Amino acid sequence: MKIVILTHSDCDGICAGAIALARFPHAQVFFTKPASFVRDLDECVADKIIICDIAFNHRDKEELMHIIREKPSKMFYFDHHPLDFKVKEFLKERMVLEHNLEMSASELIYRYYQKELPDERVWIAIYGAIGDYCAETQFVKDVEKDWDIRALYFEVSTLVMGIKTPHFEHYDKKREIVRELSKGKNPSDVYGLVMEAKQAVNKEFELYEIVKNRAEKRGNIGIVSDLEGFGFRGPAALFAATVTNSVLGMSIYDRTNHLDITVRTRNYKVDLNLLLSETAAAVGGNGGGHPEAGGARIPMGKLDDFLDEVNKKLDEIKK
Repeated sequence: MKIVILTHSDCDGICAGAIALARFPHAQVFFTKPASFVRDLDECVADKIIICDIAFNHRDKEELMHIIREKPSKMFYFDHHPLDFKVKEFLKERMVLEHNLEMSASELIYRYYQKELPDERVWIAIYGAIGDYCAETQFVKDVEKDWDIRALYFEVSTLVMGIKTPHFEHYDKKREIVRELSKGKNPSDVYGLVMEAKQAVNKEFELYEIVKNRAEKRGNIGIVSDLEGFGFRGPAALFAATVTNSVLGMSIYDRTNHLDITVRTRNYKVDLNLLLSETAAAVGGNGGGHPEAGGARIPMGKLDDFLDEVNKKLDEIKK
């Protein structure tokens, strides 16, 4: 039986993928992302497909459902991103769907396969949960009581920071991490990852000073554009909000034929998933993510219109 694991390449996605690989050691691991998920799923040929930590663009939902309807593979979907009600009901009919907005994908897949895994693989689930800001579930709190939380957070920091550097940003290196974690290793056991994590920490402190000098305020939004170090988009967006004392921060990159925008909020009353899906669609793009962290992809030349749409929404929230 051919088994393929399709997962995200961030901390939660890597950990969820590692848990899947621990359960199915002979599976192939591939990384995908929202912008390419539909295409990657369409091209995937396997008897069983395990999908972890992948959102998809709202405008792709009809194509996604068509692909799933036609694909003979048995599919499993472990995810915690907001889902359209129609799509969620469709997925529940067509595959095993484990979906919960409050849990990390790592926790969801670990709990599903828990009885078929060594007890110590729970560490991977905890790393993914902490790394994706999903550590407030009762499951995570209960597990943390049994281990030295400082050691757990050291391993999480090693993974989160280490994969930001050029050395580990490539999928082959991230596959190496998935393999090692699936065998019971910790992130700090992966050769070179601790050193890369330290370099990333240094770079993040330097990044703050750069953003402080380059960020601009546009209404309720702090923006910074085309910074060196594409892997530091989240911190750059947050720093842009911080240094401009804005509700939102955006880190914007010119990707030749579109703008790639990472967004963070300092006001958790703002649901970024909803905000970005609506405002990006209004200018011919797409967006979404989590309530407190998201992103958008919009056409070139539409930045001013996009910022205007976002500011209008934020002004409405203030009222």
